[in-house]
This record gives sequence, C-alpha cells and structure tokens, in this order.
Amino acid sequence: MFRTHRAVVGSVALGAAVALLAGCAPTPQENVNQACASISAYGTALTNFKDTLKPSATVDQVKTARAEVDKTYQEMIKQTQDVAKDRVDAVKTADQNLDKAVKDVPNDATLAQAAASLRDEAVKAQAAVSDVRSQLKC
Repeated sequence: MFRTHRAVVGSVALGAAVALLAGCAPTPQENVNQACASISAYGTALTNFKDTLKPSATVDQVKTARAEVDKTYQEMIKQTQDVAKDRVDAVKTADQNLDKAVKDVPNDATLAQAAASLRDEAVKAQAAVSDVRSQLKC
C-alpha cells in the first residue's frame, strides 16, 4: 500500500509540475512582444552609436557605445529565435559588417576619418532593423 500511495503522489506531483510549466510558457504574442522590445533596444543602441561619431567624442565613448550595440544585439538574437530567427539574417549581416568596419579602423586613424564608414554601416544596420520591425508588426 505504501508503494501504491507513493506512486500516486509522485504522479500527481509530476502532473502538477508539468501543468505549472505549461502555464508559465510565454504565448506567441508575448514572444513577439519580447522580440520587438529587444529589436527596439538594438535600434536605439545603433542610433546612440551613430550619434557618438562626432569629432568631440572620445575613443572610450565610441567603444562604450559599440559595446552597448553588441550587448543589445546578443539579446535581440536570443529574443527573436522563437519568432523571427529567419527574419534577422539581414540584421546579423549588417551587424557583422559594422563590427568589421570598427575592427578595420587603423589604430592611427582619427575619429573624423573613421566616422563616415562607421556611420554608413550603422545606417545599414538600422535599415535591417526597421525591416524586421515591419515584418513583426512591432
């Protein structure tokens, strides 16, 4: 009798755990909302990066802005994997191009020399973000 009782209690507990987990899973609309929020954060970080590219900016300010772009990009990739994984390919490419442009800036270049190419790549990434926002109806 003790074994039967334990098996029943174990089954009930397992069923309750499954029910709780199923109830906690985000809905498709919540997934879209989270994806849209992360896409918006990435777009804002791109704008801030682009706005940082001024003659008065320091290298540290530009690096900090680029780090925020990278951080929000990683979060966007995580949040869009369930709802827009195939739609963010253009954003991935644009971010890779921006990253390459940053890395390709010679160490002895001035910010004024580098700003135009970096700004161009940031604008391309913003366009890709805008396309994904439109597709998801953010």
